[in-house]
Amino acid sequence: MSQLSEILSIQKSLEENFTRKMDELGAQIQAAGPAKDTVAKIAEEFRAFRELIYSVLGLLRKQIAECLLHIDGLEMKHRKKALIFQGVPEADTEDCTATIMSIVNGKLALKDIAVSNIKVAHRLGSPSKDHPRPILVRFSGLDVKSAIWKAKTGLKGTKISVKEFLTKTRQSVFTKARQHFGMRSCWSQDGVIVVRTSDGTRHRISAMDELKPLLEKYPVKSDASSKG
Repeated sequence: MSQLSEILSIQKSLEENFTRKMDELGAQIQAAGPAKDTVAKIAEEFRAFRELIYSVLGLLRKQIAECLLHIDGLEMKHRKKALIFQGVPEADTEDCTATIMSIVNGKLALKDIAVSNIKVAHRLGSPSKDHPRPILVRFSGLDVKSAIWKAKTGLKGTKISVKEFLTKTRQSVFTKARQHFGMRSCWSQDGVIVVRTSDGTRHRISAMDELKPLLEKYPVKSDASSKG
C-alpha cells in the first residue's frame, strides 16, 4: 500500500506542477508582446518545464512498474498451492474432487494424498465441444502440491497434463519464452519461469523486462520452434 500511496502522491504533484507552470506560461505569453528577448525567455522556461515533466513521468512509470511487480508477486504467492489439470475428460455431471483424486491415487500412484488435501477443485471457463475445460485444484499445503508436481511424469503417454497456476503476467512471459527458446528449454518452478539458453545457462525470471534481454542476447534459432 505504501507504493500505491507514493504513486498517488507523485501523480498529484505532477498535476499541480503542470497546472501551475501552464498558468505561468500562459500569463507570460499574454504579456510578452513582440519583444524577442521575452519570447526567448519563455521558450527556455518551456524547455526546462518539458524536461521536468519527462523526468517525473519516467519516475512515475518506474514506480508503477515496481508496484505491478509487487502485486504480481503477491498474487503468485496466493497461487502457489494450486495446479491446473488439463485434458481431463469432462462429463455433464461430475465431481471434480473425485476425478482429481482418481488421477492422483491412480495414475500418479500417490496413495498418501486424501480428499482432505484438496481444498478446491473446479473447471475453468465456459464449456466447449472441442476440448475439456481445465480443472483448477487448490491443495491444503505446498508439500501436497510439490508431491504431485514431482510425480506428474506419471501422466506421460496420456492426454492429461499438469501445469502451475501462473498469473496472467507470468503466463504471457512463459508463452513468449517458449515461442523463442522452445518448449524443452522453458518451464516453471514454484511460480518462477526457468529459461535454459543455448549456452546451457539457466535463467530464473518472472517479468517481461527480465525476458527481453535474453531475447536480444540469444537470437531465435531456426529449429527453436520445432522443439518439444
